[in-house]
Amino acid sequence: MKATRHGGDIIRLAREAGLPPDALVDFSANINPLGPPPRVWSVIVETAPRIVHYPEARAETLTEALAARHGLTAAQIVAGNGSSELLYALPRLTGKARALIPVPSYGDYSHAARLGGLEVETFLMEEGEGFRLCLPALEKRLRGDEAVFLGRPNNPTGDLPDASALRALARRHPRTFFIVDEAFIDFVPGAEGMIRDRPKNVVVLCSLTKFYALPGLRLGFAVGDEEIISALRSCLPPWSVNCLAQAVGMAVLGARDYEEETRRYVEEQREDLRRALSCLPGFHVYPATANYLLVRLEGKDTDARRLRTELLKHGIAVRLCDDFLGLDGRYFRVAVRTGEENARLLAALRRALGIPRDGGGDGQLRRAPPG
Repeated sequence: MKATRHGGDIIRLAREAGLPPDALVDFSANINPLGPPPRVWSVIVETAPRIVHYPEARAETLTEALAARHGLTAAQIVAGNGSSELLYALPRLTGKARALIPVPSYGDYSHAARLGGLEVETFLMEEGEGFRLCLPALEKRLRGDEAVFLGRPNNPTGDLPDASALRALARRHPRTFFIVDEAFIDFVPGAEGMIRDRPKNVVVLCSLTKFYALPGLRLGFAVGDEEIISALRSCLPPWSVNCLAQAVGMAVLGARDYEEETRRYVEEQREDLRRALSCLPGFHVYPATANYLLVRLEGKDTDARRLRTELLKHGIAVRLCDDFLGLDGRYFRVAVRTGEENARLLAALRRALGIPRDGGGDGQLRRAPPG
C-alpha cells in the first residue's frame, strides 16, 4: 500500500532545498501562525520532571476537562496521540464493509479505511462547483453498509459542509456510520461544530495540533456515542498521550483570548493572501474557511511541481496536491501564516513567475502578528 504524503515534512524539505530546517518558511503544513499560547512553554518546563513517571493511562483528567469545555460527559470523549491515532483505530470498529469518501480530501481517510479492512469507494466532488460537497448527490450513494469520511472544513479545498444538513442526513441513514473530521473547525469564526446535538451514528475527530500549534507534541480527541467511544478507548494502547501533551492540553483549554485573537488574525491574513494570490496571472484561488488556500494554476505554465522547486530555492515550502484524488499537477496548497511570511511567499512567487515588483500583489498585506 502506497504511503500517504503529508505536508510539514520539514527535514525532508530542507534537505531537498539544501538549507537548514530553520531557514525554511513552511507553508506546506496548516498550523496556527501565531505559535502556541505563551503559557505552553512554562507548562512544558514545569512538567518536564514528571517524565520519569508514567502519565495517566487514559488521560482521565484531560478528558474530564474536555468534557466540561464542550458540555459532554467524559464517557463520550477519548483522547489520543493526535487525531490521527483515532482516525486509524476507528474503521475496524464501524462494522461496515466499505468506506465512502468524497474527494479530493485528506489522503489518510482512505489509507486508514483500507488498513481497517474496508473497501474504499470515492465520490468525486465537481471542480466546476468549487469542490463543494453536494449532500443530495452523496446521499444517493448510501446503502447502509458504509462508513462515510468527511472533513469540516475539508482539506485541501476549505469547503465547510453545513452542520444541520449533515445531521439530518445522518439521521435519515442510521445504518451508515459517519466519521467527521473537524481538525480545522476552530479556525472558522462562528462555525457550528458537530460535537453537540450529534446523531448516534456520528463520531467527530478533533485536533489540538493545528489550532494550538502543537504538531510535534501530538494531541487530539474523538467525540461520539458512549458505546463506540468505549470500544475505541479499549483498542488504544495505554499511555498513548504523554504527560507533556496532557499538561499542555489542560493549559490551552483556558486560552480564550488566544483563541479569539487567532480566529481574527487568521481570517484577516487569509483574505489578504487570497486577494493577493488572485492578482497573480494564471492563479485561481478557491474560497476557504480555515487557515489554508487551494490554488490552481492556469494558462501556459501549469506545473505546480516546477513552481514548488523554484520556491524552495527561496526558502519557501508549499504543499503539492497531485497526490489528492481528484486533483492533478496544476494544484498546490498554502497555509496562512503571518503577514510578513505571506509577503515573503508573494515576493518569491513573483520572482519565480518573472513578475516585476510593481506588478501588483502584496501591498495590502498585514506584515506582523499581533502583540
